[in-house]
Amino acid sequence: MRILVADDNIALREILTEVVSDAGHTAEAVPSADAALSSIGTFHPDIIILDIDMPNGQGLAFLDKMQNSEPPINIPVVVIRSWGRQVPQDISMVRCRIEKPFTSQDILESINTAKVKETETEEQASIAAKPVETGQTPPSKTLAEKGVSFGSSYVLFQRSSNAVHGLISMFDDEGYNVLIITTKKKKTIIERFRSKNIESLSMSIKLLGGHFNIYGLGTMIERIDEFIMKNGKPVIAFDDLNNIIDRNGMSSALTAVHQLVTKKYGKDTTFLVSVDPTGFTTKDKEILLNHMIYHDLSGE
Repeated sequence: MRILVADDNIALREILTEVVSDAGHTAEAVPSADAALSSIGTFHPDIIILDIDMPNGQGLAFLDKMQNSEPPINIPVVVIRSWGRQVPQDISMVRCRIEKPFTSQDILESINTAKVKETETEEQASIAAKPVETGQTPPSKTLAEKGVSFGSSYVLFQRSSNAVHGLISMFDDEGYNVLIITTKKKKTIIERFRSKNIESLSMSIKLLGGHFNIYGLGTMIERIDEFIMKNGKPVIAFDDLNNIIDRNGMSSALTAVHQLVTKKYGKDTTFLVSVDPTGFTTKDKEILLNHMIYHDLSGE
């Protein structure tokens, strides 16, 4: 993707450009809102990363100009802001908000989230634009049409979490209760789905005794068990198992997933696992595939 970075701070501008470029995107960096507006016409970005804290209200003015242009400049924007800084909620171009200080992972996750939201917006616009006969509603895909059924469990060998997020949305649309096990920030999940049927368990990294440790796997299993028992139609989704593997080890993480998927809960339950299998042995894959169905949405 082509990413435009607008930030008056040269150090932050260089950091953001490096993060974006290292992730395989094409980056262009500008020091002001005016320069960003000029760059849109020549660089044609897919996403804009905007520091809302630029002096003299440049950031908000830039968003206002995007929204009030004729036609509006409909490029998804990831806003970077200081803690507590308010950004108007009615600006449709703003797809994500990141608070300072941020990490490289925050930036990359926000880019992915912004792209997913943009795709969903385009799909909705496409459906709305299709003529519909009187008395009919536009058809929507169901889980069954996607080859997915509640009560079965699925593993998606994917580099990004987009595919499993699509499945989560479908389960949500059909009234299932979903718990997302993630290393993303809780607010990222809230902004992504905005559904009362979806909860998240953030396996966040915490500084304990001078060392970084991840939420314990034992506690994770307890929380998942509680969620399953209190909900009638529970779906458990691991949106990026690799991060959990990185911090707990391959054996411990896969054993935990295997224990959960094979446990007898006395009710139908679905598990969704998204993981990049790079570096997996055949045995590692078999642990997941022994009780889960391989499901690939990338070809749709």
